[in-house]
Amino acid sequence: MDKIIKIKRTDLIAKCNKYLSGEIKETDFEDYAWNLIANDIFDWDDEIISEIIYQWDSPELNFPITKKNIELWKHQLETGEDLLPDYNLWNIHIDRQKEICLKHQSKWNPINNKLMIGVGSDLNIDPIHGLRHPKEKGTTGWYIWTGEYMESSDFFQPFCAEHLLQIRPDLIKYFGLDIGFRFLIDKNGHEDVWFDEKLKL
Repeated sequence: MDKIIKIKRTDLIAKCNKYLSGEIKETDFEDYAWNLIANDIFDWDDEIISEIIYQWDSPELNFPITKKNIELWKHQLETGEDLLPDYNLWNIHIDRQKEICLKHQSKWNPINNKLMIGVGSDLNIDPIHGLRHPKEKGTTGWYIWTGEYMESSDFFQPFCAEHLLQIRPDLIKYFGLDIGFRFLIDKNGHEDVWFDEKLKL
């Protein structure tokens, strides 16, 4: 009888580290997960390990194998905190949008996440400014930026709203605010939301 090999969280963390250092590719996760599932010599007694292995085995049904998601899986293995839905599922943020709208007395006016947002500057910098104009064709009407605002015509670049999930999912909850609303937030929890009548013109 073959000796049972016990899989630990550290084994999966090591796999994540190899990917993040460029030693392995995305497809290696599917092969690794399938090997663990298909061979009786492997065993584990950990719900998080089990969940992640099955996610890696079928990324088309769960979450894609991306650098950000690998970082999030590693975080889950280290802390137990699962942030994958926040960074991958738009609808997770819908109730949060409604809460923000209720808090700031705005009608909930959700956007089509396949349309464009105007993005200026590096979104990894704080604080982030956001404002919503009436939408034009192909756009949501939202514009977000960091640092000093500039009037130049190329300051804002079009960016698909859905792609913000993997960059700044904390912004998504504000995109239900109605036309005319603005926000100013940072990663430390500062939040300022207000209505600007001039934006509706």
